[in-house]
Amino acid sequence: MLYTRDIVLLVKKFLAGAKATNQRQAGTAVEYLDVLLRSGVIGVLVRLYSSGSMPHHLRANSAITCLLYPEISGILPRLEVSFLPLWLELCRLIPAASGKGRSDQLYEKCRHRLAAVLSLFERTPSLRMPKMPQEWLIEQLIPIAKDATEVIIRYMAAGWAAPDDKLFVFRVFFALMCYFRRREVYAQRTDGPVGAVLSRTAMYLLISVDAFMTRLEGASPRSSLATKEQHQQDATHNILPGLATLEQHQQDMVDSIWVVLGQLDMWSVTDRHFAGAIWATCTAHAGYLNALVLGTSADRSRCKDIGRIVVKHKDLLGFEVRMHFARAMLPEMDATSSALMLFDDEPHALEMLIDRSQLLTDSLRYVSEAASHVLHGRLFVEFLDEEAIGEGVAREWISLVCHALFDPRHGLFSPCPRDRRRFFLNRASGADPLQLKYYDFAGRMIGLALMHNVPVGVRFDRTLFFQLAGRPLTLDDVADADPSTHASCKTILEMDPDLVDSDALGLTFAWEVGVFGSGDVIDLLPGGRDIAVDSKNRGQYIDLLIQSLFMASTKEQLTHFAKGFSYMLVKPELRKLFFLSLHLEDLDSMLGGRIGTIVVQEWKEYTRYDGGYTQQDDQINWFWEAVTSMMVEEQRRLLFFWTSVEYLPFDGFRGLDLGSGLVISKASSKISEHLPSSSTCIYQLNLPMYTSFAMMLSRLQKITQEHVSNSFGEI
Repeated sequence: MLYTRDIVLLVKKFLAGAKATNQRQAGTAVEYLDVLLRSGVIGVLVRLYSSGSMPHHLRANSAITCLLYPEISGILPRLEVSFLPLWLELCRLIPAASGKGRSDQLYEKCRHRLAAVLSLFERTPSLRMPKMPQEWLIEQLIPIAKDATEVIIRYMAAGWAAPDDKLFVFRVFFALMCYFRRREVYAQRTDGPVGAVLSRTAMYLLISVDAFMTRLEGASPRSSLATKEQHQQDATHNILPGLATLEQHQQDMVDSIWVVLGQLDMWSVTDRHFAGAIWATCTAHAGYLNALVLGTSADRSRCKDIGRIVVKHKDLLGFEVRMHFARAMLPEMDATSSALMLFDDEPHALEMLIDRSQLLTDSLRYVSEAASHVLHGRLFVEFLDEEAIGEGVAREWISLVCHALFDPRHGLFSPCPRDRRRFFLNRASGADPLQLKYYDFAGRMIGLALMHNVPVGVRFDRTLFFQLAGRPLTLDDVADADPSTHASCKTILEMDPDLVDSDALGLTFAWEVGVFGSGDVIDLLPGGRDIAVDSKNRGQYIDLLIQSLFMASTKEQLTHFAKGFSYMLVKPELRKLFFLSLHLEDLDSMLGGRIGTIVVQEWKEYTRYDGGYTQQDDQINWFWEAVTSMMVEEQRRLLFFWTSVEYLPFDGFRGLDLGSGLVISKASSKISEHLPSSSTCIYQLNLPMYTSFAMMLSRLQKITQEHVSNSFGEI
C-alpha cells in the first residue's frame, strides 16, 4: 500500500487520526504514534526515500516532511514533543540508508527539527518528555550530537563562522550531552557512553578553537603552557591586535566563538583536565579573548554562556575590558546625546527639584518613586532657589547624595577602621525599619553613579562586595572591616590544641549581640550555647561566627541594598554577574575614582583659555601657582567647584567627557575682588582679573574652604 502514489495522503490521514484520538482522550497521541513506530513503517519510508526511483524518493520525502512538521496537518504545537521517538528513528535510519550519509539534506532537516523541539524543554519547564528508555535515548542522541559538533569543527577549520542554524543545532545537542555527562559523573560512571564517545570530539573542537584563534590573530601557534606573567602580558599588550582582527570580521564570527566556548565550558564542569586545557587555550590567546569581550554587543554580553567564561577567566582580561563587560549590565544611554540632561525635553527624564537642606529626604522621594525606565533614562536636576541647571548640577547631586548616604553619622554604613573611605554594612542599622528603605535608595544611587560614570569617592569593603557577588565570606575577608575579630579568630586557629581543649577560652557556639543594649545571645548552631569550642571544631566555629556576624546579622540590609542596585540594571538577575566579573579593585576605580594627588601638570594639559585669557597672562600663572601650593583636599574642592567632579576617573582627566577640555574664561564682572564662578556643565571656570598672586590665592582658598556651591553666575 505504501508504494502507491497515495503515500503522502495516507500519512496525513494517520496524523489526522492522531489528532482526533488525542482530542477524545488527552495524552493518547503518544500511544497512537508508538504504533507507527513499532509497525516498521518508518523503515519502509526511509527505504523508499533511498531507492533509486525518483518518484518513490520524492513521495517518501514528502511523507517524511509531513511527519517532521505535523502542525501542517493540524497537530497542536504542544503535541510535537510526542513525535520525538519518530524523529530519533529517522535520524538513525536516514544516514545509514542514504548514499550521502550524514550530509543528506533530509537528515539535516530531521536533526534541526529535533533540536528545535528539544529546545522547548529549556524554555518551557512544564513540558514533559515522552516516555523513552534513557539508555536508548542517549544511544540515539550521541551520534547526532557528534555530527553536529563535527559540522562546527569543519567550519572553524575553514576559517568561517558557522551559520546560525548550525550553531543552534550544535548548542542544543551538545548541551544535552553535557547534561547526560554530568549524570554519568555523579553516578561515578567514568566509562559511560557519553564520555567515551564525546570526550575526544570535545577535545578536537577545542583544538579547532585554538587553531581558529591563531589564524585570526595572524600568529603562529603558541604553547598552551604559559606562565602567569605571560598570561598578564597577553591580556594587557595583545588587546589592540585582537581588536584590529575583530574589526575585519562580522559579528556572527564573534557569536560563533562564544557559542562554542560556552558549550566547551559546560563540558569542562565534569572534566578538570579538560578545564585546564580550556584555561591554557584562553591563556595562549588572552589578547584575542580581550578583543572578543570588547567586540561583543551589550545584549549578547548579558547571556549566561559569556558570563560564565568571563567570570572564570577574568584574570586574563585587562581592567578596562572587565569594566567594559560589567558596564554592559547597566542601561545603555543614547550615544548621540548626554545622559545628564541640560534641558527638560524628554518624556522619560527623571525631573527633580531638590532642597539642599532636605537633600536625602527629597532625593529619596524622587528616586524611590521613579519607575525603572525613568531611572534608566536621563536626569534633570535643579536645586531650590538656584539658577544652575545642566550636567554639572546632576553630577553634583549624585556626588552629594552618595556622600551623605555613606556618612557614618547616618548609620547605614560603617567605615573600615584603617581605611575610612571603605565601607561595610552597619549591623546595628537593622533596628530601624525606616532605614531599610534608605538601603534600597542607596543601592539605586550607586547604580546611578556607575551608570552616569560619576566617581563618588566611595569604596566597598570585601564583606559587602563579596555578598553582592553571592560569594560566602571567609575569615580573611573581614580583616579590614573588623581587625579585632580577625586577629582574635586567627589566634584561636593558631593556638595549641591542648590549650583549646582545656576550655581555657570558655567559648561556645554562640555570641552575644548588643544592638541598643539588647544583650541577646545568638546560637551559631541549634543549642550552640551549650556546645564547647575545641581543637577539632574551632574551624567550624570561626566559619559560623563570620557568617553570623557579617551575613546573617545584615541579611535584611543587604537584601534591600542589593534590590535597589539590581533595579538599576538592565535585568535584576544580572547583579551577581556584574560583581563576579570584577575584582574589588576594579569597582574601587569605577566607583571611588583615582586616589591620591591630582597631577597639576596633567590638569594644565587638559585646560584651555577663553574670553581674553592666554597661557602667558599673569592671572593664569598665578592660578596654577596657587593650585600647586594647595593640599590635595583643597585641590579636590576646587575641581568640584569647577566641574562637579570631586574624584577623577581611574584614568585621570582623560576619563572625563571633556569635549573641548576644561576652560578658564575671563569673568564678565568688572570688580576684580569678586570670587570666581563656574559653569559646571561645560567645565568652565570664570576667573576675575585679580591684580596680585596674594589676591588670587585668597579667593581660591575661600572657595576650597567654604565650597561656594553657586554656579552659572558671578559671585
